[in-house]
Amino acid sequence: MPQTLASSPRVRLAGLDLTRAAALWCILTFHFNQNIQTACPGAPAIGFVTYANGSLGHIGVSLFFVLSGASLMVRYRDDCPLRPYLLRRAAAIFPMYWIGWGALFVYSDLLHHNLDRSIPLWRILWSVLAMDGYLNALAPNFYKIGEWFMGCILLLYLLFPLLRRAMKARPGLTLAGLTIFHILWTLLYPGRLEIEHHVLSRVLEFALGMGLALWRPRMPRWAPWAGAVLAAIVLFVPLPGPRMLNLPVLGVGLGLALWAAGDRITAAPVRAGLKQLAALGYPLYLVHHVTLTILFVPRLAGRTLGLPGVWGVYLLYLLVAACAALALRTVAGGLVRLAGRLRRSAPQT
Repeated sequence: MPQTLASSPRVRLAGLDLTRAAALWCILTFHFNQNIQTACPGAPAIGFVTYANGSLGHIGVSLFFVLSGASLMVRYRDDCPLRPYLLRRAAAIFPMYWIGWGALFVYSDLLHHNLDRSIPLWRILWSVLAMDGYLNALAPNFYKIGEWFMGCILLLYLLFPLLRRAMKARPGLTLAGLTIFHILWTLLYPGRLEIEHHVLSRVLEFALGMGLALWRPRMPRWAPWAGAVLAAIVLFVPLPGPRMLNLPVLGVGLGLALWAAGDRITAAPVRAGLKQLAALGYPLYLVHHVTLTILFVPRLAGRTLGLPGVWGVYLLYLLVAACAALALRTVAGGLVRLAGRLRRSAPQT
């Protein structure tokens, strides 16, 4: 029986797990193709690299923003106490981020002497806050891991309690206002960051995901099909205007279709596999790019690879990245549990 949003927030929704798996595949495969085709000119691609209005990476990122809004709204639909919410988000994000960043800092900057001493030391604070990738385009810093997406999603997490209040009170009016803002923002964009990297460019996708979580139980049966049609139009029909105008349509349409498809999965092994993959999503996101650039690209540079060779490297890359992600999650989880035990055993004053 498909799960509904009335389920406990501790029960995983297979539809969201499938959406997360699809978004993760897009990101991992896009970066693989990008790096391998740079290192090995002429190498064939895995899957596809571009669609009518963008790249495989654009699909994955848009899905992740929609998914993030939906996942938070599913969990906090009825209540969102601010302090527990912020502590839970911080505990889910920062331990793995700090461990990954610290390992790369030691490897790259200390062991291989790549430390740029012209960067003011105080900017390490941006790395502590996981904002270094987001701000790196504005001022060089000690960015190592997480890319621009990390800082962008953190800022959206901070906005979530306000967006949740607005969506609970006036969802239609809120989304209408955000849509108008998004159009004007895109057409008149004044920023120095790439528009697709700016947090205000992604609020609409995030809020649309929240709307899916609110309205999914009451949606008519044809709604996922309509979402699939909208996504197909963006995927296959070249559209006029800036890409940021059609990315929310792609993200919410594809997200709705995948959510509905995933909730129809009844095979327990498939659901269990999606659950495990979803649990590895964040650490995989953190380690996949550095796995490519440190372990694979230097060893493959200049080689000629046909399709069998590319597939072999791709499968090995996924395996190595998954092992690295599992190790990162295990170490971070162990340290968090140790810190909790030490805090509980500390004498009370």
